[in-house]
Amino acid sequence: MTGMKNILVIGGAGAMGQVIVRDLMDNAESQNFSIVIADFDQDRAQKMAGIFSQAGRIRGIFTDITSHETLVKSMTGIDLVINSTPYYHNVNVMEACLSAGCHYIDLGGLFHVSKEQLKLGDRFKSAKLTAIIGMGAAPGMTNIMAAAAQKDLDIVDSIDIYVGSIDNTVFEHPFPTPYSIETLIDEYTLEPMVFENGQYKSVPALSGAEQIDFPQPVGTQEAIYTLHSEVLTLPMTYQNKGIKRATFRLGLPMEFHDKLKFLISLGFGNKETVSTESGAASPRKILAAMLAKFPIPQIMPDDCEVVRVDVAGTNKSGRKTLVRLETTVLSDKRWQVSCGALDTGVPPSIVATMVLNGTIKETGVLAPEVAVDPQPFFLELAKRNIVMRKISEENLVGN
Repeated sequence: MTGMKNILVIGGAGAMGQVIVRDLMDNAESQNFSIVIADFDQDRAQKMAGIFSQAGRIRGIFTDITSHETLVKSMTGIDLVINSTPYYHNVNVMEACLSAGCHYIDLGGLFHVSKEQLKLGDRFKSAKLTAIIGMGAAPGMTNIMAAAAQKDLDIVDSIDIYVGSIDNTVFEHPFPTPYSIETLIDEYTLEPMVFENGQYKSVPALSGAEQIDFPQPVGTQEAIYTLHSEVLTLPMTYQNKGIKRATFRLGLPMEFHDKLKFLISLGFGNKETVSTESGAASPRKILAAMLAKFPIPQIMPDDCEVVRVDVAGTNKSGRKTLVRLETTVLSDKRWQVSCGALDTGVPPSIVATMVLNGTIKETGVLAPEVAVDPQPFFLELAKRNIVMRKISEENLVGN
């Protein structure tokens, strides 16, 4: 067996980070991994590390993602970094990885940050390092689903991604969020990007509403355009197949959707500070701080998410074809985590293993559809009860 590989999970004590850590630790013995959880709240990181029996393979440390020097120091002796912090820190963490000589994986960059991350490609390649950006559920799993679907086609006309969910969990919490409130606000307020007629363009926030018939128990959900990085990288990757359209639509539970729209309409999505008699503060930061006062109780989630990728084009026989890959993800009873935390946290753990065991050899800054072979990835997902389905519809007569 080769020497132990050391993985740093920044934000590893957070909602998504905890799932990444748990999945890595499930395979720590067989893969000879050591895990370091890094968080600004060192006590929280150490408490998370303390729940595992393999004490020699995991520990918690302090880091500060706003300090390059501190980040680089926390990466001493680390082979690969998984960044599960808010997307606007991605470039800072990548710069630290270049300084420290570490491979890199994150959960997504909401299009515009991903664009900046891709510019670091030559530097990662020169350093013989691999950076895989947007390797959660969406982006990440969705990109690899698109990669699998397009293999059946000589010409790709369009790639349309849909995510729909329901949540029947009974919370003693006024507004439990499926992931970072700041990312959610950005998805609902920043202009989404779409790729249409071979061109990138912005569209109004909350536009593009469609009623999507998802499998039960999600059922029919309204899904809207939101800003996502799949729309950036997939047209680049499949330009040679003639792609003309790429879109991403999100369908959150309607009650949650309406509450979030209401809060945004009141101005709680604003980053600019508001002056009051008690001082100035950002409404967005106030909302995040208020929500943090309501810790979500440790109860079994009862939610479900459907992730669908439709790739349309012309197959090798010259016939118009729609290839759909889809998975229905349920909350995880063993870890007591939501479906969204499960399918966001598991993929970066799987791909980190692929990088460290040499399955993924390419260096540079890579999109998931470029870096990851779909079949072994799907096999690993299936071990975690995330099973892909494939449906192909082909015109039998003519084009």
